Amino acid sequence: MMTTLNEILSVPQFKGLKLINNNGDLSAEVTNLDITENNDIKHFTSSNSFILTTGVLFQDNQDNLKKLIKDLNDIHTAGLGIKVSRFLHEINQDVIDFADSIEFPLIEIPESWNLGEITHEISSFISDSETGKLNYALQVQQELNQLLIKGFSIDTMIDRMSKLLGVPIILFDPFKAPEAYSRHYRQGNALMTEHIKYFMNHYQDALTYDKNNLVFENRDHVIFKVLGYTYFPYYLMVSQVNKLSYPFSLLTIEQVVSVLSFALYKNTKIQEAEENDINRFFESLVNNQNDQTLSIKKHSELLRQYYIYPSDYYQIIICGIDEKNNLENSYYLNERHHLTFLWLKHKLTDIDSYISVYKLPSNDRFAVLLQNRHEYYYEYLKKIQKSYSEYFDDSISFGIGNEVTEFSQLPSSFFEANEAFENELPSGTKAFISQYHSKDIQELLQLIPQEKLLPFVKHTLGPLSYPKTKKDVELKQTLKVYMDNQCDITKTADKIFIHRNTVKYRINKCSNMIGTNIEDPVHSLNIRIALYVSEMIHFD
Repeated sequence: MMTTLNEILSVPQFKGLKLINNNGDLSAEVTNLDITENNDIKHFTSSNSFILTTGVLFQDNQDNLKKLIKDLNDIHTAGLGIKVSRFLHEINQDVIDFADSIEFPLIEIPESWNLGEITHEISSFISDSETGKLNYALQVQQELNQLLIKGFSIDTMIDRMSKLLGVPIILFDPFKAPEAYSRHYRQGNALMTEHIKYFMNHYQDALTYDKNNLVFENRDHVIFKVLGYTYFPYYLMVSQVNKLSYPFSLLTIEQVVSVLSFALYKNTKIQEAEENDINRFFESLVNNQNDQTLSIKKHSELLRQYYIYPSDYYQIIICGIDEKNNLENSYYLNERHHLTFLWLKHKLTDIDSYISVYKLPSNDRFAVLLQNRHEYYYEYLKKIQKSYSEYFDDSISFGIGNEVTEFSQLPSSFFEANEAFENELPSGTKAFISQYHSKDIQELLQLIPQEKLLPFVKHTLGPLSYPKTKKDVELKQTLKVYMDNQCDITKTADKIFIHRNTVKYRINKCSNMIGTNIEDPVHSLNIRIALYVSEMIHFD
């Protein structure tokens, strides 16, 4: 028989508990209890939990209490117990009305009651046989919480958990690589290899498992999803679980998973804050937005903090995640963006520790800074693209700038890499690798507005700019062939099948009409460009 909140409230020993909102549904099953002072408990608890709190977080802002109620209702917890008289002297009517609107039960806990004691008593009531297990689980959670509060690493927490349980434990990151593991794996690689192989074959079990049907007997490994990220989970694999005995329970691991989730989430936020400073600095550097001109020689220590080192080789590659046709929610996109960054760093620093990767806050792309020559980097980018699609079910593209030899030229390579990337976007191509190529004269001239080119053409060529008569058209054509053949009269004559003297006559005529010495180097360059533009652009 399942135990409901209604049943708990009807027992004499719990008569101090009162339903605050009239519409609160008391029929939900209570399978376990969680004490929290964290408004993000939804990531760290389970359905059918009865959540207890002092309400200390909500004494100044009860709107956040409404959000907590919604979150708890969304994941189907049994209800929320609050010590109303301690920090929250009363619950605002709009909070009560909101809880009523979704039939979520709010339970008042007397001031004199200790949350730990009530947790114990209700748990005992639910099942006497579970009391020891619960206490043990809470003890483990409390111990790990202390490690978390004191700032101990994930490695330390995994090691301590392993000592408490006495079995091997591995925490895998979202890329399915071991992030932390217990001392059992430090004696040799054989056990690690064997257990990683098992994990790779079975990690999907954690995505679908039903905890009510999870039996530890006759099993070697159990895998749990750890929500450091919502869409890209970590995984905790507990091995030799058949050796575990009372007071161990599933709840023990769930409490551990809860603490680990919070620890990973906290680490991510700290890491992102540190990265933001580095990323903003780099982007301002390559966009020439720095207040002062930095020198690699004078400011090497400063730049080293931003992973920029003295070198005679720098090259920037821009990386972007290809857009999909179907829209994804922003929370997923943010997580994917951050994990792509970590993944790129891991992949590229494996090649060379002097490869630095930055997020670009302005456009959600990434900049890769090469500081050593790599002849094979293009091929490696192809491998990275293939590997990325396996991890993320998405694709990435690259724009490659030219190498530069001076630190001060970094903005140039950055501009080129962006240009190479942007040039491919209109085509809608996915998973491209685009190398920047210097623009030829045609491309450069196309960048100049036509209204500015017209005066140049008319000034340079005069009446020959846009000839009206057949004779002037003939003169202009002769001039073009003459210029194309490096002002060689014989070659020009051969090209257009006329006598050398005729060429001389026409060229002299052109020179008089234009008013300059055609063979003068400065004038000849202007004439060649003007001839080219007059053919490229047809002005009215």
